[in-house]
Order: sequence, then structure tokens, then C-alpha cells
Amino acid sequence: MIRQSFIFLDGIGTVRERNLWKKGILDWRDFLESKKIKGIPEKKKSILDREIEEADFNLSHLASSFFFRRLPGREHWRLFSEFREHACFIDIETTGLSAERNDITVVGVYNGREYKSFIKGINLEEESLKRELEKYSLIITFYGSAFDIPFLIKKFPTLSFEKPHIDLCFTSRRIGLSGGLKKIEEEMGLEREDDIKGMSGFDAVRLWKKWEVYRNRRALETLVEYNRIDVENLSPIAEHVYDRLKKAVFADFIV
Repeated sequence: MIRQSFIFLDGIGTVRERNLWKKGILDWRDFLESKKIKGIPEKKKSILDREIEEADFNLSHLASSFFFRRLPGREHWRLFSEFREHACFIDIETTGLSAERNDITVVGVYNGREYKSFIKGINLEEESLKRELEKYSLIITFYGSAFDIPFLIKKFPTLSFEKPHIDLCFTSRRIGLSGGLKKIEEEMGLEREDDIKGMSGFDAVRLWKKWEVYRNRRALETLVEYNRIDVENLSPIAEHVYDRLKKAVFADFIV
């Protein structure tokens, strides 16, 4: 969808972008090959041409930071198709809701192929987590912009999140999917195994206490499995939301 997008260009908002689509300017190539576009002065057109060429160069080199700076945050979903192979899904478990008073117990990172867990007191270290996250060009979370990312930044100040971020909690609302992650999973028919079905964040706190105090190995394994399902289920949700949003935003203009 990013190659059909123009809202990262100087002076182009959603209304002007839709007007371009209505005129048959459906992607970057159409724009560059059009010598004149009604409503855009020749001098301005030359400037925008250079911006598109710069965007194309950065996209071909998977330089997502270019779009992080230019694309409105609520439109980062448009990058999903081009960056899905270089994206990571993130979900954290904590001992409570306050980044000031509580701790991160598990950080789950999933790249669409492999799940990795970083566990407090075992392998959750700032440098190792930093090395892992630096591999990716796009971050995908559920409510991460309000919870996971601020929590991670508070606990690990050297982590950088200067890259596009799709928060499915808010993006999914644009296609009528609302509520928490478990509710959306149910609406989409995503199943959970019986031993973690019905579990909540409160249960995650309880399981951690069993591990921390009693060294209950089964409790830790269940907590990590709960985190794994949470983060892996973000992948089909992201696919679904992207496809639906693209159709909602762009399908009317495709001949």
C-alpha cells in the first residue's frame, strides 16, 4: 500500500491523496510519468517527484526510518506488505500496570517464523534485547504505543523505537474490530489451547509469583506459553486488518 500512498509528501493530506487517486494517479509510477497533474504547479510537481524518488530509494533499501519520520503514525499500517518479512511482533508481561513501580517479567518477540522469549532473571538483558530489536524495520503490537513500548523505554532506556509501529489495538478499530486482544481473537476464530484459554494479565502476574517465590517451573512455562500465543496471534490479525483497511481506503479507485 505504501507505493499507492502520497500522504508522506509535502502538502499532501488524505483529501489531496484521494483526489490523486480519482484522477487515475494510483501509485508512484503514475505520478512520476505524468508530466502535468491538475492542481499541482509545475515547480511543485518537480519537488514532489524528487520526494517520491527519495521514498522509492529508501523503500528499496528497506530504510523504514524514512517513513517513520514522514508518514503519519496512524498510517504506518500502509507499510505492512512491504516490510512484513522484516517486522517483529512484541508483547510483554509485567508484575503490574505501572512502569514506575512494577517490573517486566517476559518480553516476547515474534518475527512470523520464530518466537523468542526474554525472561527476567534468566536472559532479559538490555543489550540482548537491543540486539534482537535492531534486526527489524517495523514493530507491531497490541496497545503497545500506550503500554508495552513506554514500559520498555522506562526499564531499558537505550532501546530505540525510532521505526514505524503498527498498534493493532487502534488500527483494528478502523475496520470495526474493537475490544481487547482476546475479544478480537474470538471474532476472528483464533483458538487458544485449553490450558491458557481464558487467562488474563492478572493470571500472568500470579504465574510469575509462583515462579519467583516457589520456583514452580510449570508456572513459568505456562506464562511463557501465554505470552507466545499472545504475540503469535498478532500476525494473522495484522494480515486481516491490513487487507481490510487497504480495501476500505483504496479499493474504490482500482479499475
